[in-house]
Amino acid sequence: MTATTLLYCVGATKAGTSWLYRYLHDHPDCVMPAVKEAHYWDTFDADALEKQLGFFRIRLREMRNAKIDANDEGRQWQVDNLDRRINEMKGLIAVLEGDRSDDQAYVDWLMRGRGNGVLTADMTPNYATLDDETLVRMRDAAPGSKFLLLLRDPLDRLWSHIRMQARRQRQEHEVYEKKSNNILYRMLNRGHEKHILERGDYPKIIRKLRRVIPEGRLMIAFAEDLFTQAGLGRLCAFLGLKPVKAEVAAPVNAGPEVVMLENLRPRALGMLNEHYEWVARNVGPLPQRWQENLARG
Repeated sequence: MTATTLLYCVGATKAGTSWLYRYLHDHPDCVMPAVKEAHYWDTFDADALEKQLGFFRIRLREMRNAKIDANDEGRQWQVDNLDRRINEMKGLIAVLEGDRSDDQAYVDWLMRGRGNGVLTADMTPNYATLDDETLVRMRDAAPGSKFLLLLRDPLDRLWSHIRMQARRQRQEHEVYEKKSNNILYRMLNRGHEKHILERGDYPKIIRKLRRVIPEGRLMIAFAEDLFTQAGLGRLCAFLGLKPVKAEVAAPVNAGPEVVMLENLRPRALGMLNEHYEWVARNVGPLPQRWQENLARG
């Protein structure tokens, strides 16, 4: 029996990782965990761990309440689904709270109950910000693990991330569109929200991954190619899966459309110009969307 391969999808944030999770979740050869983002490798710091555990406990409470409602209304299929999700979340919380001097409990949690599945995954975009030492530890935790980095057009990714930030931070009296553009203005003029730029620093992330991950175990792909037959075929070949038609046609978790102020767009593109050019030189020809945005700058 062939061992199940562990895939780390390490980002980038707002580059299609949720869409890919759904695609792999529905793929007949994959056995995906109920938790998309395990946040194991980015929570060794005590404060980061406590923050993430707090979020997971809230989700656990929400699922338990949803199970009660589903049971009361006789939706047994939903009860069964929630039981699985609850048990996996409880298991992950136990792993994060337990002894992490080695990583076997984490690997066991990912592999438990996967049967004859070809692939399982931890798809946590924040892993792109990890240091070399942690990436090496990830690489060696499960033999044959693979790493995937999705690259989305830099301006589109930046603006999507900003809109997500605006949704999370917006107070009741604030206008969502204005809030989004204010975040971009502060980023351009005051150096605020540096973590948004860090999540999309493709040259830095790719150099780091190439230093520590063997070539055959690392794939860097354009998110825009995920929605093409050829792009999905290349991805499935890397993952050892047979290509299947995607059931989800559009990206999930897409935020409401918000127009970027025209006076900010050229400056944002100027800030990102190095990323466009570096990727073109070091990864491959840019997709059409990248070329269009670059030309607008």
